[in-house]
Amino acid sequence: MIIKYFAWIKNITKIDEETINDESIVDIKSLKRYLIKKYPKLKQYIVEDDFVRIAINLEYTITNNSLDPDDEIALFPPVSGG
Repeated sequence: MIIKYFAWIKNITKIDEETINDESIVDIKSLKRYLIKKYPKLKQYIVEDDFVRIAINLEYTITNNSLDPDDEIALFPPVSGG
């Protein structure tokens, strides 16, 4: 699956996109566990505060959706207007 990182999340990961081929990632929860292990600084934002928004194939989700290997996942910080 392709994981895309936006805004300040890219500063944590040091990349804007990566391909992950890990069969243990079957849903949003397992993806979060994987990302926290790889990028420990994300823990505060994607687990403790549940601050980061997640989109699967261009659709936002707030549930523990199942994931397929060909999915595109995007992680966004919340957006505020002004």
